[in-house]
Amino acid sequence: CLCLWPSCYMYIYVNTTEAELQKNFTKLSELQEKVRNGTETEPLPPELQPLITGLDDQDSDSSVIDPVVRIFLKRQKRMQEVKKRREASLIERFQRFASKKYYSIRRGFLMTAIALRNLAVGLPPLEQLTREVAYANMKEPETETEASQDERLKDEVGHGEL
Repeated sequence: CLCLWPSCYMYIYVNTTEAELQKNFTKLSELQEKVRNGTETEPLPPELQPLITGLDDQDSDSSVIDPVVRIFLKRQKRMQEVKKRREASLIERFQRFASKKYYSIRRGFLMTAIALRNLAVGLPPLEQLTREVAYANMKEPETETEASQDERLKDEVGHGEL
């Protein structure tokens, strides 16, 4: 193709939703910085107040907060936690690694034991099986927080709140 025909031109695809979201995040970040520096003279509207106070668990369900602000603050908090994990000492990183491996191996062992028992003697009542699987899936408290963050990340990527 000599690119003489319009069909030969290369088109660039832009996700306009993502671009608009990034633009909003930039504006919110600049506004938050102005408020922290004291250069913002006008009072913030109620839906932007969490930029000053932060986002609490009670605020997550509030309809007063702008959904973009909510996503922005959750994203900021997650980025701080990731930064904290990256800057952790070698001992802390090893403890986190060992703990995750322990719970992963524990889950595999318990699920295998449940499956073998079910093959040998048949299925137990549904309530008992549900409790056993819940016990096998039990995670350390720190990991549950990370799992909920992963769910929130999926919500953010899909723009479920917008």
